[in-house]
Amino acid sequence: MLRLALYTVCIVLSLQGSLVESQGHRVCVLRDAPTQCGSFCLSALYPLFADTNNIRSRLDGIEAGQKVLSDLMTGLQGVHTKLDSCKMKNDYEARLAGIENHLKATIANLENQIKTKDDLINAQKKQIDEGFKNKDDEIADLKNQINSIETSKRNQSNELSECRLHFEKTQPLRVSCSSSPHGWTVIQRRIDGSENFDRNWADYKNGFGNVKGEFFIGLEKLHQMTKARPHELYIKLGKVNGPTSYAHYDDFKIGSEDELYELKSYGIYSGEAGNSLEYNKNKKFSTFDRDNDKWDGGNCADSEYGGWWHGNCGSSQLNAKYYKDGQITNEDITNGIYWGSWHDYDWKISLTYVEMMIRPKSL
Repeated sequence: MLRLALYTVCIVLSLQGSLVESQGHRVCVLRDAPTQCGSFCLSALYPLFADTNNIRSRLDGIEAGQKVLSDLMTGLQGVHTKLDSCKMKNDYEARLAGIENHLKATIANLENQIKTKDDLINAQKKQIDEGFKNKDDEIADLKNQINSIETSKRNQSNELSECRLHFEKTQPLRVSCSSSPHGWTVIQRRIDGSENFDRNWADYKNGFGNVKGEFFIGLEKLHQMTKARPHELYIKLGKVNGPTSYAHYDDFKIGSEDELYELKSYGIYSGEAGNSLEYNKNKKFSTFDRDNDKWDGGNCADSEYGGWWHGNCGSSQLNAKYYKDGQITNEDITNGIYWGSWHDYDWKISLTYVEMMIRPKSL
C-alpha cells in the first residue's frame, strides 16, 4: 500500500518536474516543461500500472467472487427454502404416517372385534342349528309316535262298535267299546229303558241285553277280566234334562261266584259325581232270587231295584228300573236309577243315562 501511495505522488509531481537521485532515492523535480518527466517518470509508472492491473484483476476477481458468493447465498437460501419445505413435508409425512398407523391399529382392532362377534355368532348359530336338529329329531319321533297312534286309532276304530273278548272257561263275547272316553270297554249301559234289568242270578252271571243298546256284560266275565290284570272303572251318568257327570276308580276287581261276585276293590275315587260306591265295597252281589245283602228287613234287589252290590241297600243302584221322564212320582217307591252323591240323595230322581266302563290299568 505504501508503494502504491508513492507511485501516486510521483504521478502528480511528474506533471510539474523531473525525478532526481538524492541519497539513494529517486525524487521528482518540478520544471516548467512537462517533458522533463520523460521516459524516467514513465518507467516509474510502469510498475504502478502493472500493480493497478493486478489490483483491477484482483478487484474483478473479488467482484466475481462476490457474485459467486451472492449466487451461493441465493442458492443457500433456496436450499434453506427447500430444506424448510422438505422439513414440513417430513412433518406432514410423519403426521400422515402416524394417522395411517392409528387407522391401521383402529381397523385391526375393529377387525378383531368383528372376528370375535363372528365367532360368537357362529357359535350361537351352531347351538341353534344343533337345537333345531334336536327339535327336528324330536318332531320326527313325535310324528312317528303320532303315526303309530293313528294306526292304532284306525285299528281300534274298526273295532269301536263291537269287540270280541275271550275269557277263561267262557265262549267269545261281543262287547261294546266306548268312543268317549277312548279305549274303554263298556260293561253296562242304560239309555232308553228298552232292556229289563230286573233279572235273576243266572242272567246277571252270564250277561244279557244287546251290546249296541242296553246290556250287562255278566259277572263271570267281569271276574275273569279283573282277575287277569288290574282294571280301572269309569262311570258316566246323565239326567233327563241334560246334565252329565262321572266317577272314576283306579282299581276295580270282582270276586268269583264262590265269593258271590264280591266287589273286592275299587281303588281310589276321582271325579265330579261323588263316591256313591263307598258303601258297596266288600259287599256281595244280590238279585231278586239271591239275597246276599246286609239288610235285615228284606232283599234290596226286590221290587225292580235290580241286581247290585247291595249292603244295607246303600247309596247307588245303577241296574234299577228305568224312568224315561227321570222322576219317580209314587211316594212309596224309590226304585229308580240312583247315584245319591250327585243329586243330594233325592230318591225321587232317576237317572236316564248310565255307562259303566273298564280298561286294563297302566302299570
